[in-house]
Amino acid sequence: MDFTQIDNWLIEKQEEIKKDLAKLVSFNSTESSGTENAPFGEEVEGALKSALSIAERLGFSVRNEHYYGIADMGDVEGSDGNFYAVLGHLDVVPAQPQEWEHDPFELFEDDGKLFGRGSIDDKGPVLAALYGAAALKKFGFEPQKPLRFIFGTNEETKMAGVAEYVKKEKMPLGGFTPDAEWPVVIGEKGIFHFELASKWNQDDAKDEPLTLRSFESGTAKNIVPAKAQARFAINEGAELSFPDAEDVMVGLDGEDILITAYGIAAHGSTPEQGDNALTKLLHYIKDMKFGPAGAKDFVCKLDRLTLDDKNGSEMGFALSDDLSETTVSPNMLQINETEGSLLCDMRFAVTHNSEKYRQLLEELAQKEHLTAKHAAAAEPLFVSADTPLVKSLLKAYRDVTGDMRDPLTIGGGTYAKVIPNMVAFGCEPPDEPGRAHQANEYITADELLRAAKVYARAVYNLSK
Repeated sequence: MDFTQIDNWLIEKQEEIKKDLAKLVSFNSTESSGTENAPFGEEVEGALKSALSIAERLGFSVRNEHYYGIADMGDVEGSDGNFYAVLGHLDVVPAQPQEWEHDPFELFEDDGKLFGRGSIDDKGPVLAALYGAAALKKFGFEPQKPLRFIFGTNEETKMAGVAEYVKKEKMPLGGFTPDAEWPVVIGEKGIFHFELASKWNQDDAKDEPLTLRSFESGTAKNIVPAKAQARFAINEGAELSFPDAEDVMVGLDGEDILITAYGIAAHGSTPEQGDNALTKLLHYIKDMKFGPAGAKDFVCKLDRLTLDDKNGSEMGFALSDDLSETTVSPNMLQINETEGSLLCDMRFAVTHNSEKYRQLLEELAQKEHLTAKHAAAAEPLFVSADTPLVKSLLKAYRDVTGDMRDPLTIGGGTYAKVIPNMVAFGCEPPDEPGRAHQANEYITADELLRAAKVYARAVYNLSK
């Protein structure tokens, strides 16, 4: 096929694509309390309805199942499973408006950059894929295998929406999720979230100059925290002094001392790209004199186990294989006067299994006299680069960009783990710091157009 007319049509549609992206970004589609027809909250349902409206306008046959949405090109229902799928998500992680230069839910363009929560994860890429497929349809392409878009609604939390799809709908031959990085992701690390907790007696902390009232850090289990705060009561007769430290502020808040540490947020799959405020604050307060004694002991343990360590070596988790290495990111910590709990995000090597890390967690908890809990793990994903699926997608990317780099392995977890024979396919630029889950998240207009061109070729290759 001559893709010149396809590419020219996509260029003509750039302003329309931006308007559609602005509409999708306008929904604060983080998961919230649900109803029967909005199981993950009204804003998520609003984003889903908007995406389906765009797809219908572009000529797709659509259906809203509320847990997920469907937009078909060709007769998927009559294909007896002989179809491919594009599976993207419309939900987003929380945005803290005070950390953004502009409203995170109002698309803002500056110097070719389109700022907004979800712009690159995953509303922008979903839209690019939809327009890429629509361009083929516009110029009369008749796929040998139909194509189905599946719009997911809670990928950032439990992936329960697509689990409903798996229960109720026909399964595709495979396909891609327009998520993560170029060129093609053939390996995704396993995901293992675990908690380390402790309780103590609220003993007489007045023997110390300060009493720890609270420690709060983290906005989501898979985001490196950019801010952490510890609150202390001042005991009678206390003589206080606080050393200067970079990115740490000490001040009075009423009658309490409030200590705040600042860092840089990052996706939990790439903790090395962030600067963890939680560990920074633990390290600052661990040498201070405060009670209760159990709280002080817990702080000191966590400081020793987490400081400046992205691989969990002090916890005993620093394992690797030839393709990847394990990372551990301590992301959420809550402490009050009687108990504390630290939630960590682990991404483990693609050839390992979660049972290995469950055993190591039990050994750690026993050694440190802590209570350990863990959520159900997502096992790793690995697809050979020699499969027709990967070759088809890689060809589409290379034909547009000329970039001949090899497929890669990532720490993030995508929808590719939910449906067999599926891989993550763009569109964060390779060799750049990740923008997903960040304040001031953006995609450039050029990247959005390039992605649409790549996805048009990918759909063409798969359908053949």
